[in-house]
Amino acid sequence: MAQTMEAIMTLEGQLLPFARDFREALAIYARRTWPLNTSVHAAKAWGIDKTTAKNLLKGHASDATITRVLRAGGWAMALPVIGAVIGHSAEQFLEDERRKHVELARRNGALVTDLRAGLGLRNHSAVEPASHANGERRSFNRRVGQD
Repeated sequence: MAQTMEAIMTLEGQLLPFARDFREALAIYARRTWPLNTSVHAAKAWGIDKTTAKNLLKGHASDATITRVLRAGGWAMALPVIGAVIGHSAEQFLEDERRKHVELARRNGALVTDLRAGLGLRNHSAVEPASHANGERRSFNRRVGQD
Protein backbone atom coordinates (compact mmCIF):
# COMPACT_ATOMS: atom_id res chain seq x y z
CA MET A 1 0.00 0.00 0.00
CA ALA A 2 1.52 3.31 -1.05
CA GLN A 3 1.63 5.99 1.59
CA THR A 4 0.97 9.62 0.82
CA MET A 5 2.34 12.81 2.28
CA GLU A 6 -1.09 13.61 3.77
CA ALA A 7 -1.22 10.21 5.51
CA ILE A 8 2.14 10.86 7.15
CA MET A 9 1.26 14.43 8.19
CA THR A 10 -2.13 13.67 9.74
CA LEU A 11 -2.91 11.87 12.97
CA GLU A 12 -4.92 8.73 12.17
CA GLY A 13 -6.93 10.50 9.47
CA GLN A 14 -7.60 13.67 11.45
CA LEU A 15 -7.28 16.74 9.30
CA LEU A 16 -4.68 18.36 11.52
CA PRO A 17 -1.44 18.82 9.59
CA PHE A 18 1.68 18.44 11.64
CA ALA A 19 5.21 19.44 10.73
CA ARG A 20 7.30 16.30 10.94
CA ASP A 21 10.97 15.69 11.55
CA PHE A 22 12.45 13.46 8.85
CA ARG A 23 13.14 10.60 11.25
CA GLU A 24 9.64 10.81 12.68
CA ALA A 25 8.07 10.94 9.21
CA LEU A 26 10.08 7.88 8.20
CA ALA A 27 8.88 6.00 11.30
CA ILE A 28 5.25 6.93 10.56
CA TYR A 29 5.69 5.85 6.94
CA ALA A 30 6.96 2.43 8.09
CA ARG A 31 4.18 1.97 10.67
CA ARG A 32 1.47 2.84 8.14
CA THR A 33 3.00 0.69 5.41
CA TRP A 34 3.34 -2.37 7.65
CA PRO A 35 0.86 -2.14 10.56
CA LEU A 36 1.76 -5.60 11.89
CA ASN A 37 5.32 -6.82 12.55
CA THR A 38 6.56 -3.45 11.36
CA SER A 39 10.21 -3.81 12.38
CA VAL A 40 10.47 -7.23 10.70
CA HIS A 41 8.97 -5.98 7.43
CA ALA A 42 10.99 -2.74 7.46
CA ALA A 43 14.23 -4.62 8.13
CA LYS A 44 13.54 -6.99 5.27
CA ALA A 45 12.40 -4.33 2.79
CA TRP A 46 15.19 -1.86 3.52
CA GLY A 47 18.06 -4.28 4.16
CA ILE A 48 18.70 -3.26 7.77
CA ASP A 49 18.86 -5.41 10.93
CA LYS A 50 15.85 -5.70 13.25
CA THR A 51 17.46 -3.67 16.05
CA THR A 52 18.13 -0.81 13.65
CA ALA A 53 14.55 -1.08 12.37
CA LYS A 54 13.22 -0.87 15.94
CA ASN A 55 15.30 2.26 16.55
CA LEU A 56 14.02 3.72 13.27
CA LEU A 57 10.44 3.13 14.43
CA LYS A 58 11.18 5.12 17.60
CA GLY A 59 12.41 8.03 15.45
CA HIS A 60 16.07 7.43 16.31
CA ALA A 61 17.54 6.53 12.91
CA SER A 62 21.16 7.48 12.21
CA ASP A 63 22.20 9.33 9.07
CA ALA A 64 23.74 6.13 7.70
CA THR A 65 20.48 4.26 8.29
CA ILE A 66 18.44 7.00 6.64
CA THR A 67 20.73 6.93 3.60
CA ARG A 68 20.43 3.15 3.34
CA VAL A 69 16.63 3.29 3.70
CA LEU A 70 16.30 6.02 1.07
CA ARG A 71 18.36 4.00 -1.38
CA ALA A 72 16.33 0.87 -0.72
CA GLY A 73 12.93 2.59 -0.69
CA GLY A 74 13.58 4.80 -3.70
CA TRP A 75 11.45 7.70 -4.87
CA ALA A 76 8.17 5.96 -4.05
CA MET A 77 9.13 6.08 -0.37
CA ALA A 78 11.21 9.26 -0.31
CA LEU A 79 8.70 11.62 -1.94
CA PRO A 80 5.85 11.23 0.58
CA VAL A 81 8.27 11.29 3.54
CA ILE A 82 10.04 14.42 2.31
CA GLY A 83 6.67 15.98 1.46
CA ALA A 84 5.53 15.43 5.05
CA VAL A 85 8.67 17.18 6.32
CA ILE A 86 8.42 20.11 3.89
CA GLY A 87 4.66 20.47 4.19
CA HIS A 88 3.64 19.99 0.58
CA SER A 89 3.99 17.14 -1.88
CA ALA A 90 6.25 16.83 -4.88
CA GLU A 91 3.11 16.76 -7.04
CA GLN A 92 2.04 20.14 -5.66
CA PHE A 93 5.51 21.54 -6.27
CA LEU A 94 5.63 20.26 -9.85
CA GLU A 95 2.13 21.60 -10.56
CA ASP A 96 3.10 25.02 -9.19
CA GLU A 97 6.23 25.02 -11.36
CA ARG A 98 4.20 23.96 -14.42
CA ARG A 99 1.79 26.84 -13.85
CA LYS A 100 4.71 29.27 -13.57
CA HIS A 101 6.18 28.02 -16.85
CA VAL A 102 2.83 28.13 -18.65
CA GLU A 103 2.38 31.75 -17.54
CA LEU A 104 5.94 32.60 -18.58
CA ALA A 105 5.37 31.02 -22.02
CA ARG A 106 2.13 32.99 -22.38
CA ARG A 107 3.90 36.26 -21.52
CA ASN A 108 6.81 35.48 -23.84
CA GLY A 109 4.35 34.69 -26.65
CA ALA A 110 2.65 38.05 -26.08
CA LEU A 111 6.02 39.81 -26.18
CA VAL A 112 6.93 38.10 -29.45
CA THR A 113 3.56 39.11 -30.92
CA ASP A 114 4.09 42.71 -29.81
CA LEU A 115 7.63 42.72 -31.22
CA ARG A 116 6.49 41.40 -34.58
CA ALA A 117 3.68 43.93 -34.69
CA GLY A 118 6.16 46.69 -33.86
CA LEU A 119 8.47 45.55 -36.66
CA GLY A 120 5.60 45.26 -39.10
CA LEU A 121 6.05 41.52 -39.57
CA ARG A 122 2.95 39.47 -40.23
CA ASN A 123 4.37 36.03 -40.88
CA HIS A 124 6.72 34.48 -38.34
CA SER A 125 8.70 32.72 -41.09
CA ALA A 126 10.06 36.10 -42.19
CA VAL A 127 12.37 36.11 -39.17
CA GLU A 128 13.34 32.43 -39.38
CA PRO A 129 16.65 31.41 -40.94
CA ALA A 130 16.33 30.42 -44.58
CA SER A 131 17.37 26.80 -44.00
CA HIS A 132 14.58 26.27 -41.46
CA ALA A 133 11.94 28.23 -43.38
CA ASN A 134 12.36 25.98 -46.44
CA GLY A 135 12.40 22.79 -44.38
CA GLU A 136 16.00 22.05 -45.36
CA ARG A 137 18.23 20.15 -43.01
CA ARG A 138 21.79 20.91 -42.13
CA SER A 139 24.42 18.25 -41.80
CA PHE A 140 27.75 18.43 -40.06
CA ASN A 141 29.64 17.17 -43.10
CA ARG A 142 27.59 18.46 -46.04
CA ARG A 143 26.14 21.67 -47.32
CA VAL A 144 22.58 22.85 -46.78
CA GLY A 145 19.94 20.74 -48.52
CA GLN A 146 22.16 17.75 -49.36
CA ASP A 147 21.29 14.29 -47.98
